[in-house]
Amino acid sequence: MKSVLVLGGTREAHDLADAMARVGVPGLVSLAGRAEPVRDYGLPVRLGGFGGVDGLRGFLRSEGIGAVLDATHPFADRMPWHLAEAAGAEDVPWAMLKRPAWTAGAREAWTEVKDLNAAAKVLPSRSVTFLATGAGSLEAFRHRDDTRMVLRVLNPPHDVPSHIRVIKAMPRDVASETMLFHELGITHLVAKNSGGPTRAKLDAAAALRVKVIMVARPPLPDGLLFETVDQAMGWLHGLS
Repeated sequence: MKSVLVLGGTREAHDLADAMARVGVPGLVSLAGRAEPVRDYGLPVRLGGFGGVDGLRGFLRSEGIGAVLDATHPFADRMPWHLAEAAGAEDVPWAMLKRPAWTAGAREAWTEVKDLNAAAKVLPSRSVTFLATGAGSLEAFRHRDDTRMVLRVLNPPHDVPSHIRVIKAMPRDVASETMLFHELGITHLVAKNSGGPTRAKLDAAAALRVKVIMVARPPLPDGLLFETVDQAMGWLHGLS
């Protein structure tokens, strides 16, 4: 089999690369960031972007890539489309590996919106909102100074408006999240539907009857979509 390119940055990408390495599937992992990876992927790792569709096409040719699996974050909205165009043009098999989205449980009532701007619009005045949406979401909520908001991030952004309080912290377990929401008087939670097993903030919101505004994932191009590493590995074995 020719080398398989894994577009990474997620736990799923790590687990896929590890599974490939264990059974001898040749490949490499591409990460968009410039920092050295903190995980051992078991495969060679390259850092940085490709330079758009043309750059990705050139990389597929120069490296003799035989297949590509996009295991980037569910909210990486450009890479799947770049891959679909580049791989299609180069006649390279490709597929996507995305973790399942969250679904509301019996005790949960979510308002689902298409993007962050829509989330900002539906928040009522005088609400106290917890933003679990990342530093890049700040602009969407900057104008809602009729509310109070708490933004949790690891790297605080600059020029934060006075109605938004920034907490530098990692997500925690359900008990800790519940205590935090209670202490802050949170009435609403805005979250991106990233999916995965870590849904402590959603469980805490359900326990406290905090209203959840769930931002839908961006659309994906038409193509093979897998939800598990086993499914992706089965596809790779079928190509060999």
